[in-house]
Amino acid sequence: MLRFQDYSLLIEKINAGKNIHLWGKQGIGKTFTVRNCLLKDINLESVYLNLEYPFSVDNLFDVIPISLGLYYQQDWQNIVSQLSDGFQKLLVIDNFDRLHSVSETLSYDLFKLQQLAELDNFSLLLISRMPLRYFHFPSFTKCFEELELNENNTWTFGQ
Repeated sequence: MLRFQDYSLLIEKINAGKNIHLWGKQGIGKTFTVRNCLLKDINLESVYLNLEYPFSVDNLFDVIPISLGLYYQQDWQNIVSQLSDGFQKLLVIDNFDRLHSVSETLSYDLFKLQQLAELDNFSLLLISRMPLRYFHFPSFTKCFEELELNENNTWTFGQ
C-alpha cells in the first residue's frame, strides 16, 4: 500500500487531469492501491481494465469505448472527439507491460492511447512492472508522470 503522502499526491494529480504511470516490482501493491483505494477515493467517472490473460489485447480498442458508454464500431477519431467533451474521466490499464509483449501493432496502439492521454478532460493511469522508457516511444512516454512503488514509499502487510 502506498504511503499516505505519496497516495495523497497521486490522488491530487489524477484529480488535476494528469496521466500517471504507476510501476514497480510484482507484489508491491500497485493493483491493490488502485482497485481497493484510489478508485473509491476519487470523484471521477473511471474504468478499470486489466490486460492480464485471458484478456485479448487485440480487443482493447473495442473495449475502451464500450466501457466508457460509447458505441464501439465508430471511427477512433470520432471516439476521441466524443471523449474530449464532458466531464473528467479516468481510464486505468493494469498489466500495461503485457501490451509490450503481445501487441502486433504496438506503435499504432501507443499512438491511439497517446491521443487519449493528450485530451484535457481525460486521464490515463497505467500500471506495470517496468518503466515506460522500456517501450522506446519517447513521444508516448512524455505524456506521463511516473511514480515507482518501492520499499521506500509503500507499507507492506503480513511480512
